[in-house]
Amino acid sequence: FIFKGFRAFYISLLRLLGNNLNDQNSIIFNSKGNPDLTWEKSNMFQTGIEFKLGNFLDVNVEYYNKVTDNLFFNRRVGPSVGYASVLVNDGELLNKGLEFDVTAHVLKGNDYFLDLSFNGELIKNELTRMPIDPATGEQKIIDIDGVYGRAVGHSIYDFYMREWTGVDPTDGRSQWNAYYFDANTNGTKDTGETFITSMEEYVKTNPANVSGIVQTVTKTYSQAATKYVGKTAVPKVRGAFNLSSGFKGFDFSVQLLYSFGGYAYDGAYAGLMSTGQAGSNNWHEDIQDRWQKPGDITNVPRLSNGNDPSANSLSTRFLTKADYISLNNVKIGYTLPKQFVSQIGLANLNFWVSGDNLWLKSERNGFNPSTNEAGASDTYRYSPLSTISFGVRVKF
Repeated sequence: FIFKGFRAFYISLLRLLGNNLNDQNSIIFNSKGNPDLTWEKSNMFQTGIEFKLGNFLDVNVEYYNKVTDNLFFNRRVGPSVGYASVLVNDGELLNKGLEFDVTAHVLKGNDYFLDLSFNGELIKNELTRMPIDPATGEQKIIDIDGVYGRAVGHSIYDFYMREWTGVDPTDGRSQWNAYYFDANTNGTKDTGETFITSMEEYVKTNPANVSGIVQTVTKTYSQAATKYVGKTAVPKVRGAFNLSSGFKGFDFSVQLLYSFGGYAYDGAYAGLMSTGQAGSNNWHEDIQDRWQKPGDITNVPRLSNGNDPSANSLSTRFLTKADYISLNNVKIGYTLPKQFVSQIGLANLNFWVSGDNLWLKSERNGFNPSTNEAGASDTYRYSPLSTISFGVRVKF
């Protein structure tokens, strides 16, 4: 009983943090517990077909449809309660896709073979129900999580941010798309016509105004609208190519991984393209393409010694294709003839050398989308090391 009581007290302390409030000691919530929180629930349907075409081709195709209910969502609460949000169960998510695996037996003989295989997955991810907003009693229009916007009909990895429109060649400053409702249809933003901050929320709450929305360009980051930009981190297809072969005692295999069709936010690159004070941060070599004088046509803003604080702020400027193909593994081995190894009292003796993470082709040098589920980069995340291994396998 004493142990259980101490454990409950210890867990409650984990949700509290010390803080400074008006130069006085205070305790705030680190996270608010929810005794009603339960596991997410999933229902899944899966079917497939497997067949052969003679001794030359093996094919396996599977389709799945998975619906997950009672999702974990952070629900905003009133500021007077002392914490910003509480974790609740609500919402519904659909995952469905097609998986395939095709193997071709290209060559096959008594002492040689060559197999080629190709596998992959076509994925669809979509929110079908959003959590209830206690303020309205209806489903929440959108929930922002970093670079993603969660809304019905969208993937949980659809990008929701400001649209960067390049550099003004006259002064080298960054520009973004801004939108406003042109109430008097005169094509000019007049007094009282405010900029739209969140496009999804505005469209859903003002459906009659949609046809009157006008797009313009701004150099003030806060005036630009956050919106769905038509790109997602979910790839259209991902998988692997495999080659496996052997000749007499030699064996050779290669595996290539691939992913095509998705995008990622390259935050590490964004940090290296800072417009701040020289020497305050490392720069990417692309900084050499910066704007320097009126008339320069470039996609890299001026260096302003920190006077353009939003130049590198979150926007489509750093959305990067997450397509990649990587040489994941190469292995070569040799098994000594049985008549030889039997003379030294062994049943099998094999020598091999293997290389992992040997090569990667992506949109930008140093950018490895495979290190994150959504492809995003991070300054403090290391890519898998390229390694060479040697080994001897002995069987008595």
